[in-house]
Order: sequence, then C-alpha cells, then structure tokens
Amino acid sequence: MQEIRKRIVYIDLIKVFLTCMVVAHHAGQAYGNTGGVWLVSDAPKLDYLKSFFFINASYMMGFYFFISGYFTYYSLHNKSVKIYLKSRFFRLGLPLLFFAFFIFGPLHYFSGNYQTNFFSFLIDLHFNHPPLSLGHLWFVASLLAYSLVYLLIVKIIKVNVKFADTFKAWYPILYLVFLIPANVLVRHTFPIDYWVTWLIPIEVAHLPQYLSLFLLGALFNKAKWLETIKPLSSFAYMFVGLLLFFSRYFIYQQFTAIWSESVIESFLCVGLCFGIFSFFKLTFNHMNSLVRFLSDNSYGIYLFHLLIVAGFQLLLLNVDLNTNLKFVIVTLLSIFTAGALSAILRKNSLMKRIL
Repeated sequence: MQEIRKRIVYIDLIKVFLTCMVVAHHAGQAYGNTGGVWLVSDAPKLDYLKSFFFINASYMMGFYFFISGYFTYYSLHNKSVKIYLKSRFFRLGLPLLFFAFFIFGPLHYFSGNYQTNFFSFLIDLHFNHPPLSLGHLWFVASLLAYSLVYLLIVKIIKVNVKFADTFKAWYPILYLVFLIPANVLVRHTFPIDYWVTWLIPIEVAHLPQYLSLFLLGALFNKAKWLETIKPLSSFAYMFVGLLLFFSRYFIYQQFTAIWSESVIESFLCVGLCFGIFSFFKLTFNHMNSLVRFLSDNSYGIYLFHLLIVAGFQLLLLNVDLNTNLKFVIVTLLSIFTAGALSAILRKNSLMKRIL
C-alpha cells in the first residue's frame, strides 16, 4: 500500500492474496458464525467458516502490517520528513476523512433516524462506538498511526541498532517469547473483539501483534533479511503453527483459554507469515495481466469492498442457492467489482495518487 517503492513481484502477489482473503473473510460473515456483528445473516451456516475466521484473524492483518512496514522503510528513507508526512496523510488520511464523513457517518446517522446534530453524532460515534465511524478502515487509521510511530523512532529518537546480516532460524522464537505473554497481559483487560478509541479505533487485543509486525517489517527491509530466510525453517514454523491449531481442543483442556488462544494464534501468525512468504517466493515470482490488475488495485479493493460485499449478500439473501456457492459468488464478484471501481477511479491522476 505504499506509493513509491521498489516492486518485488512475489511480495506484490502476497499482497494480492491477502487482499482477496480480506474480501473472503467479510464475504463469509453472512454465512458463518462470526462471533461479531454483521449487516446480513443468511442460513444455513457453514461450520468450517469458524475455523476460517480464526486462522485469518491470527495472521492476515498482521501480515498486512508487516508488508506495509517493509515498504514504509523505502518511503521514509528516500524522502524528506515533510514529503513523507504529506504522502502519508494524502494516501491514508484523505480516505479516512472521506469514509468517515461521507460513507459510514451518514450510513449510521440516517439508518438510525437520529435527531441530534450530524457532527455531534459523528463525534459520539467515533469515540463511544468504535470502530463504526471508520469501519474496516481502522486498518488505514492504524497504518497512519504506526507510520508516525516509526517516524518518531527513526528521525526523532534516532534508534539505530545493528543486526546480523543473515536471518537466524531462532529469531522467531524470540518474537514468540515476547508476543505470547504480551497478548495474555493485554487480553486480561481487553478481550478479542473489544474496541476502544484512543484517538483512532483500536482492538487492543491485537495491538501487540500489529504494531510489532509493522516495525519488524521495516527492520527486515533495513537488515535485508527477506532474502536470507531459509524455506525449510519457514515451513517448519508453519507446520508447528498448524499442528497447534489442529490440536487446539486438547490444548484448551490443559491450559486456560487466554493462554491457549494466545499460544495457538501467535504460532499460527509466525508460521503462516513465514510459510506463505517462502511459498510465494519459491512458486509465484511472475505476473500475468489479471494479477497485475489485482495488484495495481489492491488498495482500492480494500477501501471499497465492504459495502459491495454486503450488497451482493443482500441480493442473494432470498435466492435458493447452496450457501457454499453464495460464499464463493459473493467473494469473487466483490473482488472484481471493487477492483473495477478502483481501476476506473485511477484513471483520474489525483485518485491514482491515492489509490
């Protein structure tokens, strides 16, 4: 999602994969037991989507933040601070303002038939009912905040630590030693799916993972570690993560729920991020026209897909189709409809700078 960067094909393809998975995750909300709130509910429910949601939540957005942090390193270290801030607020801040004031704000205001002043309603919605004011753009808000944190660390505090030139296979263990207890500590007060507004909407339960992976993305770029990761160690971590996931019922019987959840989720996060990275690097290192279209429009797909997904779910609500088929149809139609909308908007030079 960065505006000026060196193009690395297999990472672009991972970004496309993650974007499609985000759309699929939201498409599945109508057809599975999400545990959260969604606009549309269609029956019968698909039991396997519960596992699909858990696996996605364990790594998907964290991996997004990692990739964003990786290219933020390019952005900050090839620009002045002024230009860096301008580009961040232009590419991230403007969509936030647009969706808050013209999409999600009016949607909630008029659907609830509120009598209060619109701007007072927006303030209340943002600070007292997160993340409704920004919806899925909580990610964009967090990315903007993390970009400012990174700027603070690099340019103001001036942290400059030396690291080994070669990535060591035991480094992820150090990360897990940090992440697992950090998750447990945070989730005693802020359980999963509990949101607060600290200027921006935050699901605090995942804050240790998201912020740390963003900063690690920048570190991996600085240390040039991506090119030195051994596929064997990547797949070993992925195997352990998946093994823990499939053994989750046994693990929950042995430990408290909060520790079990954190251990399984953290190992899945590390394992899937490394496994997907090595798999794409070894297997998918070239683009065709379809993948390039999705890559060029991945940010636009992320921005626009949510209401498109809900719209297709509503259209199919009373249609007599197998639920699995509805899930697939909504996912595919939403990806390409949002992509087409993004491609049309990108024909405008100003919009192309944002999207």
